Amino acid sequence: MAAEGRWQSGDFWQSGDFPAGQRFEAWQDLLRDVYGALDVDRPVGPDFEARVSHHAVGGFQIADCICDPCAGGRTRRHIGADARETLTLQLTLAGTEIFTFDGETVELGPGDVLIWNSTRPIRFDVTQRLHKISVTMPLARLRSWMPTTWHSIDRRLPRALPGAGLLSSVIGTLSPAFLEGTLTNADALTESVLGLLVNVLGPERSTPDTPRAAQLRVVKAHIAAHLGDPGLTPSAIAGACRISLRHLHSLFEGEGTTVRQYVIMERLLRCRREFENPRMAWRSITDIAFGWGFQNATHFSRRFKAAFGRSPQDFREDYRAASIMAASDRAARISIQ
Repeated sequence: MAAEGRWQSGDFWQSGDFPAGQRFEAWQDLLRDVYGALDVDRPVGPDFEARVSHHAVGGFQIADCICDPCAGGRTRRHIGADARETLTLQLTLAGTEIFTFDGETVELGPGDVLIWNSTRPIRFDVTQRLHKISVTMPLARLRSWMPTTWHSIDRRLPRALPGAGLLSSVIGTLSPAFLEGTLTNADALTESVLGLLVNVLGPERSTPDTPRAAQLRVVKAHIAAHLGDPGLTPSAIAGACRISLRHLHSLFEGEGTTVRQYVIMERLLRCRREFENPRMAWRSITDIAFGWGFQNATHFSRRFKAAFGRSPQDFREDYRAASIMAASDRAARISIQ
């Protein structure tokens, strides 16, 4: 993408800012920045138009998108090259979009909500001019809420489904405030949206626990308790949990990730929380990273940027600036009242 059009969190992006010959590349770069590694089919015709408002705080982000018909997809090759593991709730406001997961086709119309995560191949086809709002969060948080069934939750919540209207309403109400930068606590927003989602799905959508799922919970509990240990290798985890290394790898294969990727992401999430915590402002970035098991500052910085779109330093400064601005706005509103 041309330097003048480089995407920044909180910007408004529109295709009209680019010459016709650069719009396809700009559109593809934008979607990759927002949703992760993917390929976009070249839009038909030079008049392709799209507008996107986007804002991100930590691992929580919202994108409000209006676009002409287009298509693309995310393959296993993209998944293997992408360090981010995310959960996205998409509310369709107007138009039609068709998604394909593992051969299953889902058509979305106005009022429908789509649930999808970045660990599975996916293809999208916008067949009518589309307006949608996408709320994206770390997938690890859904795994904490639904450790045994996160991978099998419904991908489409029709507008007629009891509770789906409430979820749609919350997404629609939350979006403007977040895009304006008045909401800044990423963890609180993530937990609030996920809590509502779990309630909408309801207990009847759960599946019985299995020995394999129970074993995976034990493994994850051990990992959570020892994230700060640099020696937390797959071999050490397998030994502590009294299972074979091969079986340990197979447990995570069922989740679409690897043991190492899971450990790294959990460490990154812990570091991000401390960067957002004003009580940790006195600690250096390297100190926090090493405290959560990383041993190389350059490696940590590269991993963090791949997962959250910004370097640790930029993330920390942006979050601090956003918090100060939000506090100033609140004080101003109170003084006016």
